[in-house]
This record gives sequence, structure tokens and C-alpha cells, in this order.
Amino acid sequence: MNKRKKLILIITLCISITYLFLYNNNKTYVYTSLQEENSLDKDSVKNSLEEIYKKRCEAFTSLDLKSLNDYFNTSHKYGEWALAHEIKRIKYLNDWSYNRGIKFTNVASSLKYRKISPTKRGVRVSLDEIYKFDYEYKSDETPTKNSFGVSIQHTVDLIKKDDRWIIFTDWYTDCFEDALKSYSADTDSLDKQTSPPKYNINSCSRNHEPNYEGKYNRIKAIEYADKYCGIPWASGNDLRHNKKYKNFTGAGGDCTNYVSQVLGDKEAGGLPFDGAWYCRYHKYGGGEGSKAWVNADALRNYLIYSGKGNLIKRGSFEDLIKPTDNHACGVIEKLELGDMICYALGSNIDHFAVVTGWDSHGYPLVNSHTTNRYRVPWDLGWGDKNIFFHLIHIK
Repeated sequence: MNKRKKLILIITLCISITYLFLYNNNKTYVYTSLQEENSLDKDSVKNSLEEIYKKRCEAFTSLDLKSLNDYFNTSHKYGEWALAHEIKRIKYLNDWSYNRGIKFTNVASSLKYRKISPTKRGVRVSLDEIYKFDYEYKSDETPTKNSFGVSIQHTVDLIKKDDRWIIFTDWYTDCFEDALKSYSADTDSLDKQTSPPKYNINSCSRNHEPNYEGKYNRIKAIEYADKYCGIPWASGNDLRHNKKYKNFTGAGGDCTNYVSQVLGDKEAGGLPFDGAWYCRYHKYGGGEGSKAWVNADALRNYLIYSGKGNLIKRGSFEDLIKPTDNHACGVIEKLELGDMICYALGSNIDHFAVVTGWDSHGYPLVNSHTTNRYRVPWDLGWGDKNIFFHLIHIK
């Protein structure tokens, strides 16, 4: 046997041994992982998470911030950050509601589990949290309950401490994020506010079911927006998205894609497509739209310059709620069901929502995607000083 053949034989043997080692090692790893997953008490994990999320919801109304400390691993920076974020959310919603003469009477959420798997530290859980916020106006002699919904996708890491599961990290896209920048994370319980509310929100009752006529079917648009709002207790279904369309959540955001569907789907508003604004449908779903269909800046410009819509007004929150001679509740009162609101960070359009109703005081409510919202007060979550709203009436 010559040297070359010997070398080839040695290399072949080495590769074979290495392959067998890796194969067996991988089998051992998979077997061990399966053992760990099978031994994981998922009911215990679920019970712990439901207790944690329930306490978080209760803190929105009790304002007892210190009660949250026990549920986070504050010995690590990730746990500190997760706790800080929850505290800021509670402070913001407390201020937002107080300054509008609103009182949250109940906040609750349900959890829909997508995956539970063991980690080196403990366990990782992917889940959807579906909120229901109930509120009323404090000035009403006979208060009316108003409700709105929000759905948030979480990835939570839990660890064991004193034989209890607590939060190590909790990553999610928060619809209140933009409004939290000015808040601190100290856990001192909030003092009862005694100063007058910042805004005088007049009661401007609206006809909630008008008989609209025209090319844009507003009633069907709202029905579609509710059907695919992603809030099961409100929609009566588990449809987060219409599978006929591509879902852009996690790929730049789905808000503009969603309102384009509300405007143009045959099941919805039914506005006709053209060369700039359209969607190409595929046999097995996942239809993809034009730039004006999926991009917020592009859709805003398209609606105005195509003549399908007109800009009612661009302004800050204060500008739009300021009473005028013709509108006691401000220019926001001009909005109709199925109209659009663009949310701009400075000059950059960042978000789109569709007007789907009004609460008991005639305050506009919106649906939107990415973080799914159902009948949410139109300005909630948009508290930064550099925020401007574009009100667009659809013709």
C-alpha cells in the first residue's frame, strides 16, 4: 500500500470516528433535553406566571408598586429592568387617566401559552397576554363602564428562588413604551393626586352606528377591523391576522398593512386598488402589498394626494382637543368611523390606527396592529413631547 492510500485511509477513519462521536453526543443531548422537558412541571410554571401577571394587573388600580418586588430577580440587571418597566407603565397610566378625569376600575389579563421549555437557568415561556382595561369617568353621576383591549407577545425567562418561580427577564413590545421616557422606576407608592386634571375632556356624545353611504363601506371596515383585532374576548375568535395577507409583525410592523386591509379588502372598506396602492394575492395566502400599502409615510401621502382622503388637521394632543366655536371637543370631533389617525415622531410617520368607535364621553377609540389594540383611547401610549397626530378623513 503506497503512502497516498495510507493517508486516505487514516483520514477516512478519523472522519468516521468523529462522525460517530458527534452523532452519539447529539443523541445524548437530545435525550437529555427531552428528559428535562418531560420532567418540567409546566402546570407549576403556568400557575406562577398567572399569579405574577395578576399582581401586575392589580397594581394598575391599587398603585401598590412595592408589591411587585417579590416577583422579579432584582439581583440581576435584567430583572431590575423588567421591574422598572412595569413601574413606569403603572405611573404613566395613572397620570394619563387622572389628567382626563378617568378612573380605571379593573385591569385583568389572560395568558395564551405558545411554548414552555427548560433553560440552563430555569425555564423560558413564550406567551400572549390579552388585557382588558375597564374605566369610567369620575364626573358622571351614573358612571358607564368603558372597556378596551391590548394583546402583547412576551418571551419570559423564569428562575427559581426560595422554591418559587420569579422573573429573570420579560421581553415584549409595549404599546405604552413611547410615553415612559420621563418616568422614574422608584417603588414608592404613588400619592393620591389633588391637583385639577390637566385636560378638560368634554362629553361629546356620538351616534355609534350611523348609516354611511359611498364607495368606502365604513360599517364593513369596522367589522373587519374588529374581526382581525387580535383580542379574542372582543372579536369572539382567535384570528390575530387574516392569512390572506403577509404578517409584518417582527418585520417592520404590521400597523399599515392592517389599516390598508381595513380600507381595501372586499370584506372590509372596499376601496379600489390602483397602480400605487394595491396587494398581490398568492394562492396559499401571504399576499404582499405595494410600498403605499405597507409603509406608514407612503400610505399617509397616498391617501391625501390620491384624493381618497383629506387631512383634517396635524397637531399635538393639546391642539386637537382644544374646543372651537363649532366643536366643543376640539377638531378631533370631526373624525368619523373608519377614518385614520397617523402617529408621527417629529416629521416621521411611525404608526397608523383606524377609528372604530367612541367611549361614553365621545372620546375616539382606535384599533391597530403590531401590538394589537381593540377600541383603545386614541392617544393612549403616545406621551412624548415630539408626538404629532395626523387626522385623515376617508372620502
